[in-house]
Amino acid sequence: MSLFNPRSFRVDIISAFGLLLLVTFTVVLAYNYATTSRMVLLLSDNIMDRTTDLVIERTVAFLNPPARMTELTAKMVAADLLSFRNLPRLERYLIGSLRSLPQASMFFLGDQRGNFLLARREDGDKVATKHMRRTAKGTITTWKVWSADHKLLASHSLTTDTYDHRSRFWYTTAAQNRQLSWSDLYIFYTGHEPGISVAYPIIDNRGLVQGVVGCDLALVQLSHFLRDLVIGKSGLAFILNDKHEVVAFPDPAQLIAQHTDGAEIFPVQVAQLQNQAVVAAFRHYHREGQEEFPFSVGGRRYLASFTGMPAVIGTSWRVGVVVPEGDFTGAVTHLIRRVLIICSIFLLLAMIVAVFLARLISKPVLQLAAETDRIRRLQVDAPLELDSHITEIQVLTGAIERMKSTLRSFMRFAPRQLVQEVVVGEKELLLGGERREVTLLFSDLRSFTQFAEHNPPEDVVQVLNLHFDAMIRTIADYQGYVVDFLGDSLFVVFGALHDDPEHALHAVSCAVAMQLQQERLNQQWQSESLPALQMGIGINSGSCVVGNMGSPQRIKYDVVGHAVNVAARIESLTVGGQVLIATATKEAVEEQVMLAGPFTAMGKGLESPLQVWEVRGLRQVPDWILPPTVPDLRPLQPPLDVHLRLFKGKQIASDRHPATLTKLALAGAALITNIPLDDFAPLQIELSGPANERFYLDGKIVGTNHDGPEYLIKFSPLSPAAQAAVACLLAAQEEQAATV
Repeated sequence: MSLFNPRSFRVDIISAFGLLLLVTFTVVLAYNYATTSRMVLLLSDNIMDRTTDLVIERTVAFLNPPARMTELTAKMVAADLLSFRNLPRLERYLIGSLRSLPQASMFFLGDQRGNFLLARREDGDKVATKHMRRTAKGTITTWKVWSADHKLLASHSLTTDTYDHRSRFWYTTAAQNRQLSWSDLYIFYTGHEPGISVAYPIIDNRGLVQGVVGCDLALVQLSHFLRDLVIGKSGLAFILNDKHEVVAFPDPAQLIAQHTDGAEIFPVQVAQLQNQAVVAAFRHYHREGQEEFPFSVGGRRYLASFTGMPAVIGTSWRVGVVVPEGDFTGAVTHLIRRVLIICSIFLLLAMIVAVFLARLISKPVLQLAAETDRIRRLQVDAPLELDSHITEIQVLTGAIERMKSTLRSFMRFAPRQLVQEVVVGEKELLLGGERREVTLLFSDLRSFTQFAEHNPPEDVVQVLNLHFDAMIRTIADYQGYVVDFLGDSLFVVFGALHDDPEHALHAVSCAVAMQLQQERLNQQWQSESLPALQMGIGINSGSCVVGNMGSPQRIKYDVVGHAVNVAARIESLTVGGQVLIATATKEAVEEQVMLAGPFTAMGKGLESPLQVWEVRGLRQVPDWILPPTVPDLRPLQPPLDVHLRLFKGKQIASDRHPATLTKLALAGAALITNIPLDDFAPLQIELSGPANERFYLDGKIVGTNHDGPEYLIKFSPLSPAAQAAVACLLAAQEEQAATV
């Protein structure tokens, strides 16, 4: 029997056991080696962990007192225990606070009226204070220098100081956040050393911000602490922030970098340090994301760790520790080398057998275990690529693939979350629902029925499937769930499957993304000789009942409620490329979305007029701007007299009303008429061709210039003759403009 033929898993276990008996002596030696190495590495890990904890403890102890003092001072000012009205007392307090905090280089306070006071360390034990008092005649700035026993040594005043703390980052950030705020790492103007600032707002009993108290902290003391740490023979620790800037380093001289022109200094990046081991450790950590790892540089092996600090400041700091591995394992390495030389022959044989058996047995088992874990997370799309000659493994692989196929089919008919509850949570799918605040989205392809009637079924299905696939992927990106497919339409709900406070914004963002995705599809289809399609989207937010509905024999996840009907009605008002939202949705997203409107329409089955808004784009994504509803409008010179007729229900009225086309495009027009027209009103424009033949252009009002009044019309798909007539008019206008 060939070695690679399918065989029982038991045979491999027996074979491995027999081989292990033959290499018992080797295993004993290997065990001693592994135990010794493990103990040494555990010791090194313990030392590095203790070093990290010590650095974190020292850093927190360094930052917390200034933060608490800043907060306490702000609250004392808010309680009127300290005030600019009693300037001597306030000066003494700030000077005393500065002297009590050796890590603080400056303590300052400013109010909303522009008054400002700071206390700053000077050479020796001196402290300088600066007081700015704003009056109707101007700003008076007074500088004073105080001795260690609080005696005034010097004082002078000036009226040319233009400094205004109210525009500074520390002031605006604390006032806006209304809580303790930390600055990013920067280089102090005086002293040219790295530091950070902490600030706390002064909030009165009415909840209004009356000022801000702040403190500048020089970080060089942290570097001196790191310099004095002993980690092995030559290990070191350092602190970096989330911008990869070095906050503290045993050599403070490396903390500052300078532009090549010498015009500006800034905090140094870790990658700019002169220590190759630290730079290599950081690059490995940044690339791989490992927090503890060994690495090699310059032919020398090191151990490194990167540990996050508690959130004591507004940004995240990490402690890095880099130690040569030889600092811990040097004494043991010599002994191990002698043992390895003696046992090398036995280890070689044992390793060959062990590696072969480990790959043969453990690899497929581990792959199957990992695959079952992915199935638990419903990651069932990727095929299981496993090649094993063990019969039991092959049987188990086939069973897992059949289970994945079943789950993939199940997820096409039920929400992913419900499937996960049934499969992982072992819950039975039961009838029931709950009321939730959700956002509903309806989309519909314009003139798709006409396309389906004039094209082969294969082309229709291909285009529809491409459209649905792109839309569903986009919907999934915004946490939406497709409730139903309605012909060429989609019914989507946001915020139904789980709590989503941003369901309205997710729905509107998804709608804009869907329209832009449809534009990209149209460009792709044109290159493949497929027709371009346009889509209208209507959105509404409100309370609905969501859940499993139907009967015990046939269950469907559905959404019902009045808000669903309103959303469907809004979608019916749209034209191709347009997104309309209800007032309820508008109120939830108006700060983040660019809107046009409002527009008013009567909704079928609604008791009052329906007010809707047109989405033009997203404020937070400037590139996401929807194309104009009627693009490429060109002014007509002279304007063109036409007639229009209105629709009554689905019938065209016989009355003809005079109107004037002022602008024209292949997709629509702008016209002026004396008769009032409602938003979204359907109408028909009667147009004379070059040979005085009549053409009829059906369309819908999609905008109104109430100062005109000028109405914007979006055409329904035009007949070839009507489209040619419009193109002829536009060409004539271009020729006339060229002649002029």
